[in-house]
Amino acid sequence: MVSLREAVELVEMSKRTESVIVLPPAAGDSTADSHSEEVPDGVAEDTPFEPAGQMEVNVEASSESESEKEIEESSEMHPTKKRKVIIDSPKWSRMGRFKQSLDIGVRSKKMADEYPFLIALSPYQIWKLFFTDTMLQEIVKQTLLYAHREKNDKEFETSADEIRRFIGIALLSGYHTVPCNRDYWSNQPDLGVQFVSQAMTCGRYRKLAACMHLADNQSLAAGDKTAKVDPLYKKLNENLTQFGIWHDNISIDESMVPYFGKNSMKQFIRGKLIRFGFKLWAMCSSDGFPYHVSIYSGKDPEAVGPLGERVVTKMVDVLEQNSVLNTHHIFFDNFFTSYRLLFALRERGVRATGTIRENRTGGAHKVLMASSELKKKQRGYFDSVCDGRICVVKWMDNSTVCIASNSLTHEPTHVVRRYVKPNPNHSVQQPHIIHQYNSGMGGVDVMDRLLASYRPMLRGKKWWWPLFLNAVNMSVVAAWKVHQHLHRGETDHLSFRRDIVMCLMKTDTPAVTTVSAGRRVDLPDDVRFDGVGHTSSTFSEGRCRVCSKNTKKGCLKCDAHLHSDRGKKCFEHYHSRC
Repeated sequence: MVSLREAVELVEMSKRTESVIVLPPAAGDSTADSHSEEVPDGVAEDTPFEPAGQMEVNVEASSESESEKEIEESSEMHPTKKRKVIIDSPKWSRMGRFKQSLDIGVRSKKMADEYPFLIALSPYQIWKLFFTDTMLQEIVKQTLLYAHREKNDKEFETSADEIRRFIGIALLSGYHTVPCNRDYWSNQPDLGVQFVSQAMTCGRYRKLAACMHLADNQSLAAGDKTAKVDPLYKKLNENLTQFGIWHDNISIDESMVPYFGKNSMKQFIRGKLIRFGFKLWAMCSSDGFPYHVSIYSGKDPEAVGPLGERVVTKMVDVLEQNSVLNTHHIFFDNFFTSYRLLFALRERGVRATGTIRENRTGGAHKVLMASSELKKKQRGYFDSVCDGRICVVKWMDNSTVCIASNSLTHEPTHVVRRYVKPNPNHSVQQPHIIHQYNSGMGGVDVMDRLLASYRPMLRGKKWWWPLFLNAVNMSVVAAWKVHQHLHRGETDHLSFRRDIVMCLMKTDTPAVTTVSAGRRVDLPDDVRFDGVGHTSSTFSEGRCRVCSKNTKKGCLKCDAHLHSDRGKKCFEHYHSRC
């Protein structure tokens, strides 16, 4: 039973005007389900370990900002409303065990077995599954609408092929960088990129960049800061989960898109590799495949509950819509983790593990060994407690690590190598919960590393330009991870990107009349056998790509010498799959 003193302390914590009515145990709601009780942060900290009581609290709504210690309320705000808060104090014990283990569902089938048609697809065709023709057509539609209505340029026209070449130039800038956008079209031999100037003129590129648009300005939702890029990201998220969620370990974390302009959504995070930019919440597999991304637009005054809990809950909803919850294990860091969140996920049948701050452990830090004492122990020493639902472990590594889980404990322990003077390969004990966290967490960091490897470097004047390039870049990363899953190690990341760029830039016949000198390689099959724009022309003499004999004929699009006269069929053979 909750005492009057504890009820008063609860009211003082919430910092709101509340009237408290303490009920005896017999007067409580006898139909309440103890398994659905929610333990708010901060309440369990100061609550002694005694049987749970019930109390009824009348809460008056206020305009107070969100706090991590705030008790969660419904989204409908009323001037005065009545609700019941059931407090179930954790009973921590070093010998505690889980009262009921979470069932692990049958793992999903391998992607190659469930979708065999993916094996025969080329890199460009896999990329088109994530950045579809429908998305390109929508960009064309909105670009024309913006140019005709907002820019008052009635004569402006574009097409999906031109937008493809535009995106191809953007992706090429990720691995072939020059100091300025115009330098791609420079006449200087040490700056100009002939492949770019053949695909599009500098004036046309600048015109497209000025008119490029992703959403109708007259249909933007009021107060939505991300409305100009939401249609693109919404469609991208749908495409990322079109094959379901086939990885077992899922990580949730923040991702940054570099941006140095002036915008209310720009974030600054000290200590990050990217300190200034737009923040995205991302849900990825442990190997870096992105399943869902959400742009953070700043504090929401109408939102209830800690930000980290809301982000994880939203991601779990996405997971539930596209897969079976108990087949996955979710990992996140101490920004998100709290006793209340792990308890709520356990009630939904979701296995979750995360590093945790001591003031969010629901009182476990009072039972565990203090960090100051743990640091005096030898490396590998750990202490753990469990209340039957959540297990909290403290481990001494370089520093103390505190981690909590609703499905894992410290058993069985693992042996890992650490540097302990004077032995560089000293064996230390590592709890199982730490071992699993290290193997399952970090997927968002892997995705960030892949995005940064060949991030498009074309500059733009629109604030949403970095987010647009990030969506294109993320679609390439997702396509490469699928290709890597189907064909282990056959194509590296750079070669995969180059294949896509070649296909995008060669969507139609380039405006060139000569074949460049030097050694050349065949174009990707998606361009070589597409049957579009392959015309014979006269070049300087060179060896035929099929019969290796000299000829002055060749294919303008493929940039290859090929016999097409005197009855020879080299041109037809080169462009035929037979």
